[in-house]
Amino acid sequence: MTTVVGRLAPSPTGLLHVGNARSLLLAWLAVRHAGGRIHLRVEDLLPDGDVHLPALLADLAWLGLPCDPWQGQAFIRQSERAALYDALLAGLLTRGEVYPCVCTRKDIDLAARAPHAEDKATAYPGTCRGRFGSEAEALAFERQRAAEEGRPALGVALRLVVPDAPVTFTDLLHGPQTVRLPDDSGDIVVRRKDGGVAYMFAVVVDDWAMGVNQVVRGDDLLEVTGQQLAVYAALQRLSASELPAFQGLPSYVHVPLVLGDDGRRLAKRNASLHLGALRETGVPAQRLRAWLVTSLGMSPSEDFASLIDDFAWSRLPRTPVHFGVEQLRQISRTTGGRP
Repeated sequence: MTTVVGRLAPSPTGLLHVGNARSLLLAWLAVRHAGGRIHLRVEDLLPDGDVHLPALLADLAWLGLPCDPWQGQAFIRQSERAALYDALLAGLLTRGEVYPCVCTRKDIDLAARAPHAEDKATAYPGTCRGRFGSEAEALAFERQRAAEEGRPALGVALRLVVPDAPVTFTDLLHGPQTVRLPDDSGDIVVRRKDGGVAYMFAVVVDDWAMGVNQVVRGDDLLEVTGQQLAVYAALQRLSASELPAFQGLPSYVHVPLVLGDDGRRLAKRNASLHLGALRETGVPAQRLRAWLVTSLGMSPSEDFASLIDDFAWSRLPRTPVHFGVEQLRQISRTTGGRP
């Protein structure tokens, strides 16, 4: 029987909030219920991406979600894995799976096909696909264009060629999904112009390398799953020695979000709902966990063994949950001077 392998993959570019905590707890309980392993991966790809790393580790310790080491490390940081990403991108570039791109956001917007105001984003129209014979040629073009426009030269991005055929997958909660990537996103950026690897690429490389076969995350990421599956397919064709043998695609579970009083998903703007703020105001971790597990359709308990035994996907609500001022007051209130 295959061992379930999951991951907690927070980004330290912002502080963890109640919504993040709910997704992390859910992923942790699901793996522990299955008797599997769960690893911690810090996704610090952006410049200054580790600014909140100490706070993130403190939040996870306070919440009480111990993870399993991976290759002797308590957790891994994507910022330390650039050599692996670069080697794989070089292989994909040689195979023609990715290509250099010098397009600016303005270029892409001007080339949009029948854009509509309600579109979340414009699908990249493939302007640079087949345009340059090499990355050096693309960089020379960018430098010349920058000189003519009187601005500093930017770097060259890399884009992955997406398949014309529909990408399909089944989500545990949302059921069968079909995505046409040429219409949805167009060719995917896998390396940014500043030379940093893109999230969409790194997350797939690391899930593959770590043997992750169960991905649990918020349903705001449901629509990007098709893009990640395209990255998986390209890496499978590469057959890179840098990666272990392919063990199959993960199963995906995209869960409804936690919304604030304004009806929007919790984010950095909800400062009072950051885990650090809750700690500093004296909210006991068990109070927050009690609310979290209740929001997952379970009975609260201070005994983690009971929570693990009680976990079931069938109990999970299929609609967003709400956490605002009133819920904060409830978990913060004290009785007789004691929490």
